[in-house]
Amino acid sequence: MRKHWKVLVGLVLVLGLVAAACGDDAATTTAAPTTTAAPTTTAAPTTTAAPTTTAAPTTTAAAAPLLVWADETRVPIIEAVAAEFQAATGVPVQVELVGFGDIRANMVQQAPLGEGADVFIGAHDWIGELVVNGVVEPIELGGRAAEFFNVALDAFSYDGKRYGLPYAIEAIGLYRNTDLVPDAPETFEDLLAICDELGDTVDQCLALPAGGDAYHHYPFLASTGGYIFAWDGTSYDPADVGLDTAGAIAGFEFFDGLVKDGYIDPAVDYGVMTNLFYNNQAAFMWTGPWALPDVKAAVAAGTLSGYATSPLPDILDNTATPFVGVQGFMVNAFSEQKALAQTFVLDYIATVDVMTQLYEVGLRAPAHIDAFNAVAADPDVQAFGESASAGNPMPNIPEMSSVWGALGDAVQAIYTQSADAATALATAAAAVREAIG
Repeated sequence: MRKHWKVLVGLVLVLGLVAAACGDDAATTTAAPTTTAAPTTTAAPTTTAAPTTTAAPTTTAAAAPLLVWADETRVPIIEAVAAEFQAATGVPVQVELVGFGDIRANMVQQAPLGEGADVFIGAHDWIGELVVNGVVEPIELGGRAAEFFNVALDAFSYDGKRYGLPYAIEAIGLYRNTDLVPDAPETFEDLLAICDELGDTVDQCLALPAGGDAYHHYPFLASTGGYIFAWDGTSYDPADVGLDTAGAIAGFEFFDGLVKDGYIDPAVDYGVMTNLFYNNQAAFMWTGPWALPDVKAAVAAGTLSGYATSPLPDILDNTATPFVGVQGFMVNAFSEQKALAQTFVLDYIATVDVMTQLYEVGLRAPAHIDAFNAVAADPDVQAFGESASAGNPMPNIPEMSSVWGALGDAVQAIYTQSADAATALATAAAAVREAIG
C-alpha cells in the first residue's frame, strides 16, 4: 500500500534519496535511483532567516538596470519583486517577456556578445549546455541551501557546482474523472480492472499522449529498472547507456501489451487526450501539473464533471518512476552586474512569499520547503509532490539531447507495432551510443 503523507520530514528524506540522480535520482552505477516512500507535508524543517548572502548597495547613482527574462506566466510577479528591489537598492530592473522555449537558445547566442539577460528563468536540464557554453554563473547558497529540497538543489548541480536557484518541481501524475472513478487506483492492475468495468461507457479509458513522446512514456522504461545514463553518485556517465537493459525491456514489454490489448490508443495525441478528458470522455489522463489550469477551467465550464489527481499507479509491482523537472533562476556569467543579479535572486526571489506566488500562477510544487508547506493542503500539490518523490530528474548533461529522438522513436515503434520492445530499445540505445561517440 502506498504510504500517506504525515510528516514533511518524510518528503525531505525521500527527496534527498531521489537527489542522488541530479536532484527531472542511486545506490549503484548501473541503474538510475528510485524511491518508494511518499513525501509528507507537515513539520517542515525549520528554516531561519539567513543573513543576506550578497551585499547590494542601498543606493546606486545612475546604475544600469538589471535585465530579467521570464515567461508570460511569471512576469507580473517578477515585476513586483523588481519594484521592491529598486526601492531598496536604487537599481532599476527591466523585466522582459521571453517565451520559455526561446530563453535557452537566446542566452547561448547572446550572452557571449555581452547581450542577453542578467537573470533568467530556465529548466534544470539546460544546465549542461549552458555550462559548456560558459553562459551560466555558479550560485552560492551557503546555509540557505537548507531552505530547499535536495532534489531541486542537485538538479541544478553540475560538476560539483550549483548553477541555479530552484523554485518549482514537476512530474507527471494521474488525473481521473471523479464521477467515473471515485478512488485512485494504486496499481496498474487496479486501473485496468476499472477500464474493463467501464467498457464502452467512455470513448477512451486511459488517455496518454501517443506517438514519439519519450517524456510521458519514461515511466515504462524506468519503473522496472531501466535508465538513460548511469549515475555514480556525483555525475552521469554518458558511456553507460541503460536504454536496452533487462529492466527497460521489461517495462516496454508491459507498455507493448497495453497497446496490443487496446488499453491505450495510438491515435490519441496530447491534444486529443486533453479534449477527451476535459469533456467527460476519458476516465484517466496521464500528464503533469501544467494541465491543471485547463482542467479547473473545464470543471468551471461544466464540461468536466469533477477531477482528482494521484501519483501514477505501480507498474509491475514497482512504484512508478516519472521524469522530474525543476525550474529556477539563473545568472548570466557574462553579466557586468553579477553581484547585483545574485542579490536579486537570493534576497528578493528566494522568499516564502515570492515562492508561494510563483506556485499560485504556475501550479508546480514549490522547491522551497516553507513555501511547499504553506500550500501543502492542496491535494494536487500532494499528488504531484508524491509522484516527483518517486521520480528521476532528467539528466542535465549535454548528451541528453541525443536521447529524446532515439527514445521517442522506440515509443513510436511500439505504438505502430513495427518492432518489439527489445528491438525498439536496442535500436534507441545504439543510436544514442553512436551520437555521443
